[in-house]
Amino acid sequence: MSDYGPGSAIGGMSPEGQTTRVGVNGRLSKKDRVVLCQVLCKCKKIGVATRNGRIQRQKCVQQRLDFANETSRMETGTPTEYRPEQTYDMKAVPPEPVTDPEDPLRPHSDLRQWIEDFWPGGREMYKAGAGNLRRPDVVIVNDPTQPPVQSNIKQVVEFKFPPDDYGRNQERDYVRIAGSRSKFVPLGPAECGCGDDEPDGEKSSQRQSKSSSDMDELLGGSSGHSMSSGSGFPPALPPLPPVPAFP
Repeated sequence: MSDYGPGSAIGGMSPEGQTTRVGVNGRLSKKDRVVLCQVLCKCKKIGVATRNGRIQRQKCVQQRLDFANETSRMETGTPTEYRPEQTYDMKAVPPEPVTDPEDPLRPHSDLRQWIEDFWPGGREMYKAGAGNLRRPDVVIVNDPTQPPVQSNIKQVVEFKFPPDDYGRNQERDYVRIAGSRSKFVPLGPAECGCGDDEPDGEKSSQRQSKSSSDMDELLGGSSGHSMSSGSGFPPALPPLPPVPAFP
């Protein structure tokens, strides 16, 4: 296991991990806005096709950022600063990332096993749907060579495809993960100037398969990300865009 310590990450942490629930949401830097808006607008238009004919926009976001991270690993040895779908243990103060035991730069690949191994009482005592675990859309870190602990978080970004809204306590918990409201950024097609060349999809859960629905329950309920449906099979996901150059 690699030796990663929260104290070595760049950035500050609010006292005792508490957040200030006043003020305004943060704003992305020019570079972060370009990178994330490119992904958001592409996924608003395309998404990822499923067997039942639906389009999963959130899965599209994750796939594109995962692809960029894997490419960066091959080229530089570390992922980019953009970490999609990173789960956090909300019982810890401050909330702690649930990472791979062999590689703290990757999210844990099996949350059910993590709950069995590390949650007091295991899966038998874990209360699903209570917001004990949260998974923001994207966490931007200051230092990509370090885990996404709160002291290394630059911003927490939540993508919202209309007409989606926040679930119960979802926004509050994302602010807690970030460490302050100024480090929390909601992002949607309007903010990115994606245009409205096709109708927005119906409001539905982020993941459609049974296993994914179960995962939403573990994470505190559906995040409410939209998908569009239609007759027949939607177009397949085109090749991913070139990986942005990171200085």
